[in-house]
Amino acid sequence: MIDSSLQSPLTGEKQNRLRVLIQQPILAPYRLAVFRALQNHPDLDVTFAYGQAHKDSALQSVMNPEGLSVIPVRNRFLLPHQAAVFQDGLVDAFRQVSPDVVVLALDPREFSNFLVEKAARKTGCKVVWWGHGVRPRGRYRTWYRDMAKRGDATLLYYPQGAEVLAQLGVPEDKLFVAWNSIEVEEIAELGAPFSPDRKTIISVGRMIPEKKVPLMVEGFTYAVEKLGLDARLVIIGEGPDKGRVEELAAKSPAGDRIEILGAMYRQTDLAPYFNDAYVAVSTGYVGLSAIHCLAYGVPMLAADDEPHSPEIMALKQGENSEFFRANSVEDLAAKLVEMKSDPAKLAAYSAKGKEYALSTFSATGMANNIAKAILFAAGRDANQKP
Repeated sequence: MIDSSLQSPLTGEKQNRLRVLIQQPILAPYRLAVFRALQNHPDLDVTFAYGQAHKDSALQSVMNPEGLSVIPVRNRFLLPHQAAVFQDGLVDAFRQVSPDVVVLALDPREFSNFLVEKAARKTGCKVVWWGHGVRPRGRYRTWYRDMAKRGDATLLYYPQGAEVLAQLGVPEDKLFVAWNSIEVEEIAELGAPFSPDRKTIISVGRMIPEKKVPLMVEGFTYAVEKLGLDARLVIIGEGPDKGRVEELAAKSPAGDRIEILGAMYRQTDLAPYFNDAYVAVSTGYVGLSAIHCLAYGVPMLAADDEPHSPEIMALKQGENSEFFRANSVEDLAAKLVEMKSDPAKLAAYSAKGKEYALSTFSATGMANNIAKAILFAAGRDANQKP
């Protein structure tokens, strides 16, 4: 349900809704719940424009999603490793919708967005930038600053992103935060109470080099004798490293206890695996999987020194998660055994992690905060008529 504080007196009157176009490079499956909540916002008439992922990408775009108004565009990937994208048809989509507000990715590598920004300025359409903000290495700091200054609002995934831009001189009232979220409301209904009898270790995510999934197989193999005869490892995902992971599993003395599955996006498919796991492991950088695992009440074990995404902030050492030395098979194995040997601690981690994820990272909450940025850019608020 959309936060009632965002509803205006014009609720339900479509002719008075703001026309909004939200651009995305692709439509990731984990974003559906957020976008459906936005689609149902009483003061917004939202259309989404996005393209297909590169054929070699481990994360593919959802095409023809139920319940969303969409306009497909064609992604042309540019530069080595498809580092940049130009979306053919995006300007046409903008003209078709004729929006009051357009939401564009705050990313210097999405070239077509600059053409849409130019078109928006000519028509009086307001521009909301949406992204991570200044990257940890600090590259393009002045670019991010300048784009946020000339935008009508800027939406960041986490508070520190907003703080950095504010320190660079972007007016604080133009900065909004919408924590990256998934369908935690659905997960809350599907998740099972934590049990000390759980025997499974789970790893969920793309099998790309940065995720270091082969290390997971090696760590499990190293620890398996101390984990017990019924210990199991379940790996869910797709990507270029899948062949290597399967090869290592086949050679492992514990290979018959390692299950390698393909990509899964439906929570109804994922829930049985999460509900049987005592720990979720991220052997490379941590992303949205942190929220995913905590929402199911599964404590997380993560590498301590990787280029993590902002979601790493959800993992709190000694409260809902533990960390192992990055790239260390031995320390990973030792932590797996240590965590399994203390079911009371795991149960406490489970409860705290679930409570934190459900209260902080809901799809509805993310949608509400996106809506606040859009309404601000358009000069509206909850009690203001258009």
